[in-house]
Amino acid sequence: VSPILEEHIMSESLLQTGYFINKSQQENGRTGSGYWEPHTSSIDFCETNYLHTTTIVEPHNVWSSLLGLTLVGILGIYYGNPTRETRFGLIYFILAMIGIGSACLHASLHWAFQSS
Repeated sequence: VSPILEEHIMSESLLQTGYFINKSQQENGRTGSGYWEPHTSSIDFCETNYLHTTTIVEPHNVWSSLLGLTLVGILGIYYGNPTRETRFGLIYFILAMIGIGSACLHASLHWAFQSS
């Protein structure tokens, strides 16, 4: 089997199984129940949408982005750059911005935050 045909077969089988689509809302009968409906991002992640609140789509992904990326970036700006070199401050700042963008994406599943 050619690599192109094998890739096509693999992508078709993944789409049919719903691997990249979170169908938990349809299974639970909770379609259209959230503030950010309809979702405009091209992918839905593994967490159940609107599980704890109707305003945040994926709350666990939001707090892990804020604590795992944003907080580490902010702490790095203040404590991880004892020589105060611009390049290290910039890296930590970018890490914090990635964390904020990731949290916004998981909170809304909006295309604007996915593209940023």
